[in-house]
Amino acid sequence: MLFHAQWGRAAAAALLASGALGLSFPALSAPVTHQRLLNADRDPSNWISVFQNYSSHNFSRLNQINRNNVASLRPAFTVPLTTAIRAGKTPGLQGGALVDDGMMYITDGWGVTRKIDVRSGTRGVVVWRTDPAVGNDEDPRDRGLAFWGNNVYNDLVDGRVIAINRDTGEIVWDKQVARTNIKDEFYGKEQFTAAPLATDGKIIVGQSFGDAGTRGFLAALDPASGKELWRRYTVPGPGEKGHETWKDDHAAWKTGGGGMWTTGSYDADQRLTIWGVGQPVPMFDPEYRPGDNLFTNSAIALDIDSGEIKWFFQYTPNESWDFDENGVHMLVDVTINGENRKTVNHFGRNGIFYQLDRANGQFIRHAQYVDALSWTKGIDPKTGKPVEYDPKLAVQAYLPATRILRGEPEARVCPNYHGGLRWQPPSYNPEQKVIFAGMSEGCFSQKIEPVKSLPGGGLDAKGAGGRSGRVGDAKFERYGAMVAISATTGKVIAKVNLPHDNLSGALATAGGLVFSGLLDGTVTAFDDQTLTPLWSFNTGISFKAPPVSYAVGGKQFIAIIAGGEAAPYYARGFEGDANLKLMEIGAMLYVFSL
Repeated sequence: MLFHAQWGRAAAAALLASGALGLSFPALSAPVTHQRLLNADRDPSNWISVFQNYSSHNFSRLNQINRNNVASLRPAFTVPLTTAIRAGKTPGLQGGALVDDGMMYITDGWGVTRKIDVRSGTRGVVVWRTDPAVGNDEDPRDRGLAFWGNNVYNDLVDGRVIAINRDTGEIVWDKQVARTNIKDEFYGKEQFTAAPLATDGKIIVGQSFGDAGTRGFLAALDPASGKELWRRYTVPGPGEKGHETWKDDHAAWKTGGGGMWTTGSYDADQRLTIWGVGQPVPMFDPEYRPGDNLFTNSAIALDIDSGEIKWFFQYTPNESWDFDENGVHMLVDVTINGENRKTVNHFGRNGIFYQLDRANGQFIRHAQYVDALSWTKGIDPKTGKPVEYDPKLAVQAYLPATRILRGEPEARVCPNYHGGLRWQPPSYNPEQKVIFAGMSEGCFSQKIEPVKSLPGGGLDAKGAGGRSGRVGDAKFERYGAMVAISATTGKVIAKVNLPHDNLSGALATAGGLVFSGLLDGTVTAFDDQTLTPLWSFNTGISFKAPPVSYAVGGKQFIAIIAGGEAAPYYARGFEGDANLKLMEIGAMLYVFSL
């Protein structure tokens, strides 16, 4: 790993020595302090946190671009991101840009980080580009960056975390935080894909490779040195609270999953960071891992100083449809039934929208937001658990017709396991008190066979159920949607269905618009009252990253990174779709203005 750090510094230094394509360096940016992050809402010209503020509102208070003039929106400039396309791998650009004082920072899935001068409004000029040398054997993927002080932080798919000087592009430190060569895990490594969370003098990173049979964790690092301050696993080991909910006799907890691949929120008053946790592993065979499988499929609130879990809420105990609950956990202060409540809001991948009390994680209310839901008859209004949940059972029954167990016939379940929201961030308009979300819809069918354990723990890839329990690939029926939910009533107030999955999320603005990128390469602006599309521009490149908005010189811009591939979705539910069949892969930053 030392070689990587030296190589990254050398690459940055070489680029700096070249004069950054012959250009002089811009003025140094002001440090990003805790106070700046706490007050991000008061600085709408900049976008200094992955989801805009600590509450993950993903909202722009800029209104120069609005319903009345959005039809005149045009491309201002583009910047090609060719480093994202290498080794025959699909680009993994799933994170938005950060912008501070006319300087934009983006990363490309391989950890290559760019600083781009966007002050002219007509051209993006790369100031520096730093490559930490992630190996080509990895699968590229990232969901963004974090600012703290004078550094920008990037956690990498090979398990490293790096700090880069924002002015020079030099790598300040490079630490191997996630583990490799893990004996109890079939893939042998951990990785990061969620953007870091910078707060209170700590860089919080989430171990994201739960699907591969690792245990998810959150770790806090010292921003100056990268020294690890604490680590908390989402699947508890022997002697830890929650370990008793893994009731098997073959150490399933060692490969238990619970990945952390969407950045959490931060409640500064309580000093709690609130994250969603992924599904248990093997994901489709609950009989391999009897019990509730804490803390998978949960919201967890951790003390920022110690990493102690202060509260949790588990959405679907002993889950088996890959309905992991990594998605954004948005913090909203709102009046409910005449009472001021501090809430956590989450679009469950299981098709249910949840509101929780963020002081203690207690369930407040729910709403179904997908068109079709067949895995449960409903949610208990008192507990928030599925009505079929029985705490006395080691393997939950739920609805037998859609609870696919070992050796049973293939069955159809709604929503599909790409359904609802995954990493794609929702957006909260605090003026309207409405939450917007881009989403996936549809159902899927599959068959399950037993997963076998290896002696001493681990998953036997040669068993009938392989490593997941699913036989072959799932069969999909799918489309997309944009939905609006009132934070005050908790009810769906508007929805529009779309031809394809939405993997980009939503950016609401004070101009009465909701922006998103679609699978077919179209950037769209929706009316935030009716969700009627008002403007669109097709790039020809699929979107998996959310849009952001910023201003330079009093002018508002919309920026979005294109870098996905339609082919896997074409083969999973969109067979015969002419718009997706021959789409090319690509990687490009698009910036729009009036």
